[in-house]
Amino acid sequence: MTHHNDTTQTHQRSGWLWVSAGVLASLILVQGAGMLDSTAHAEMSSTSGAYTMITTDGGNDEILIVVDSSQEMLMVYRGDRNQGMQLLDREELSGLFARARARALGQP
Repeated sequence: MTHHNDTTQTHQRSGWLWVSAGVLASLILVQGAGMLDSTAHAEMSSTSGAYTMITTDGGNDEILIVVDSSQEMLMVYRGDRNQGMQLLDREELSGLFARARARALGQP
């Protein structure tokens, strides 16, 4: 049973890794295309100093993604009406991109 729990946790972590990588890739594309000045309909982004914040629909919850460029960290929060904001995951950007690069090259 422990092996099953470890496998489940690994899949959850790798899932957030892909979500984080996708969000960062989207940010790069949007920034490069100059689309941040256009009206946002379902999702919003904002930059203040070293922080970039992005909200997105997470089904029943709102998801807040915070990129702290000074600390090179990405944090993912879930907004719940009953429990407030909860930190779901926290990743160092250098490690995140290193793992994404390794996966793209077919390495574990």
